[in-house]
Amino acid sequence: MQVRSVRLRTAILLLLVRPAGATPVATAAPAPRATPAPAAKAPSRGVTVATADGRLSLTLRGRVQARYEAELPHAPNTKASQLVQLRRVRLVLQGHAWSPHLRYYLQLGFSPRDQLGGLAAEDGSVRRNPLRDARLEFDRWRDLTLWVGQMKVPFSRERVMSSGTLNLVDRSPANEEFNLDRDLGLQLSSKDLGGRGWLGYSVGVFGGQGRNAFQPTRFGMLYVARVEARPLGAFEDYAGADLAREPQPRLGVGLAYAFQDQALADRGVFGERFADGGTSDFHHATADLVLKWHGWALQSALHWRHGLHRHGGGALDNDGAPVDVSAPRSGLGAFAQLGWLPLAHRDLELVVRYAFIRDPYHHGLSSLPQRDEATLGVNYYFAQHDLKLQLDYARLFDDRMAPRYWDALTDGTDRVRMQLQLGF
Repeated sequence: MQVRSVRLRTAILLLLVRPAGATPVATAAPAPRATPAPAAKAPSRGVTVATADGRLSLTLRGRVQARYEAELPHAPNTKASQLVQLRRVRLVLQGHAWSPHLRYYLQLGFSPRDQLGGLAAEDGSVRRNPLRDARLEFDRWRDLTLWVGQMKVPFSRERVMSSGTLNLVDRSPANEEFNLDRDLGLQLSSKDLGGRGWLGYSVGVFGGQGRNAFQPTRFGMLYVARVEARPLGAFEDYAGADLAREPQPRLGVGLAYAFQDQALADRGVFGERFADGGTSDFHHATADLVLKWHGWALQSALHWRHGLHRHGGGALDNDGAPVDVSAPRSGLGAFAQLGWLPLAHRDLELVVRYAFIRDPYHHGLSSLPQRDEATLGVNYYFAQHDLKLQLDYARLFDDRMAPRYWDALTDGTDRVRMQLQLGF
C-alpha cells in the first residue's frame, strides 16, 4: 500500500511540475470566437420552447404597427380627415408536433382593422374574428408540401408577402383590388422543385368565401395555380427592401392563374355581395417580378380579372321590384415600385411607386372604379423589419380624375402616412 501511494504522489507531481530545461508541450490554440452581429441588426426569431425529446415545439412571435394617416382632398365640398390607429397587432404561434415534418401555424389579429374581413354574412353584418391563419403543414417531401386549413391564397406575390416586410406603409391599390386574400382549403407546393434552388410552384383548391367562412352556400370553389422562378439564384424575394445589399443581381418572377366558380362577391373571394343575391364566375391572372442588387429593390405586377356568367339572384327591393343585376368588377391593375438604400452603413431607404386600376370594357360590362396612385416614401430600419419607421406621401386620383392626368397638380387627394413597427 505504501509503494502504491508513493507512485500516485509521484505521478501527480510530474503532472504539476515541469523540470527545468524541459521542452514545453505544444498545445492547440483555442479557436477564435466569431464576432456576433450587433443585436440591433439581427432579425427576431421569437421565443421558442420545446420538449426534451424534441417532439413538440412552440415559437411565439408578435408584431405591432402604430399608424397616423391624414387625407386632404382637393375636390369641391370635401373635407380633410385624419386617423390614428393600431393598424396591425398580430400574435403568431408556430412549431411542430410529434414529428418535425408535421408543423402548425396560427396567426391572430387583435386590432379593430385586423378583425374585419371575409365575406359579409347574408344579413349584411361584418364578420369580426381575430383568426387570420390556421394551417397544418406536412413537409416530409421537398417537392410536395401539403398545407391544410386557412391561409393566404398563393396568387399574388405582394399579397403573400408579409405586411411586416413591406418597404412602403402598405400594399398598392392594384393589389388591394385584385388579390385573393385568405381562404379555407388546401394547397400543394414546393419552394425548391427538383432541388435546383431556382424553381417553385403552388396549386390549391379553396372554398371561395374568404377567411372565417361559416355558412353553407352554393357549390362553387376557387382553383389556383402559381409558378415562380429565381433564375439568378435564391434570395429573399418575399421582402421589400434589399437590406442584404445583394452583391450580384437577383431576379424573381411569378405567374399565377385562378378560376372561381359561382363567386358571391363582386371581387371574387371578398368584396361586396351582389345586391341581387346572384353569383359570377371569375378568371384571375397575374404576373409579377422582383429584382434586387446593391441596395436597389424593384417590384412590379400586372393583374387581370374577368367576370363572366353573371347569374342573377332574383332579390327584390323594398317596393317588390327586382334588384338590378350589376356587372362584376372586371378590369386591369398594375404597379411598379423602386426602393434604394443610398448610404453604405445606414439602412435608410427611399421608395417611389406608381399604381393604377383600369376598366377597359366600358358599356356597362364592368363596375370596377378606376384609380391612380403616385407615392414617395422614406424608411429607416433600426433593426431590419423588426423595428422600423416609415413615412410616405401619395397623390390619389379617383374614377373621375383617372382620365385627366393634367389635373394632377390641382385635383385629386393628398395622403400622408407615418408608421412605426415593432416585431419580436
